[in-house]
Amino acid sequence: MAKRKTSRQTRKSRRKTNWSLGKIFSIGLITLAIVLGIYYTAQYYEAQSANKAQTASIDVQKYFDVTLPVNRQEQMIEYTGFFVSFNKQYHIPNYTVYELTAKEVEGNESRAKSFDRDEKVEGCPYPSDYTRSGYDRGHMTPAADMKWNYDAMHHSFFMTNICPQVHSLNSGGWKRLEEKIRDWAVRDSALVVVTGPILSANMKRIGGDVAVPERFFKAILAPYANPIRAIGFVYDNAGGQKVVERQAVSIDFIEQETGYDFFSALPDDIETEIEHSCNYKQWNN
Repeated sequence: MAKRKTSRQTRKSRRKTNWSLGKIFSIGLITLAIVLGIYYTAQYYEAQSANKAQTASIDVQKYFDVTLPVNRQEQMIEYTGFFVSFNKQYHIPNYTVYELTAKEVEGNESRAKSFDRDEKVEGCPYPSDYTRSGYDRGHMTPAADMKWNYDAMHHSFFMTNICPQVHSLNSGGWKRLEEKIRDWAVRDSALVVVTGPILSANMKRIGGDVAVPERFFKAILAPYANPIRAIGFVYDNAGGQKVVERQAVSIDFIEQETGYDFFSALPDDIETEIEHSCNYKQWNN
């Protein structure tokens, strides 16, 4: 009798063990399926986002075109992350233009340590042309906007991207505007930013005949905002001007001062409306 009882207990124990192993195996399969499902779903949406971002980036370049006054000297240069319209007569850019996305703002590339002459560009000055001139080597396309890529960062230190700026402007009001633009890029997904000097007759010269602008502009477009909007800023090449709002102007104003035509790829009715507007509160809400 005792032997029969032991046999029954053994069979019962085996059935219990087999059921437990089966349960564990089933749970493992379900867990694996869930994990794989989450992984491949994430991969799918990441790919979709990348494709969307790439498409948006290509499409937005239609807003990069800037029409200059007749007889304005220009050499267009494509760098990683931005374009430069360079003027060999003045040895400074007419303007620079680029798209700044929210993701690019998050970059962590270290700041380049030196400025370089672009040997391929006629009239490009030397970094030494600014030495002891009393002016900073002021970026038109900010280095901090190019920290998403090694090449973009180092290309921003080519002298084709530089203008003589008073130090108190470069490290003061102008820097505050650049920081504000990065905040707006995060909020609006992406911006198109056009920056440059306002050229004028009889500009002061430094070094190897490098022109010193009296004023600078930024023309900014939020192409994915709803509604689409644009705003401009003009700064004297001087200290002060630390309140960004006080420097805000319409795109129309910049066009009048420079003779340039911005964002002509927009439908005429939209271009007319947004270029006439100067609603800083709409941008800074």
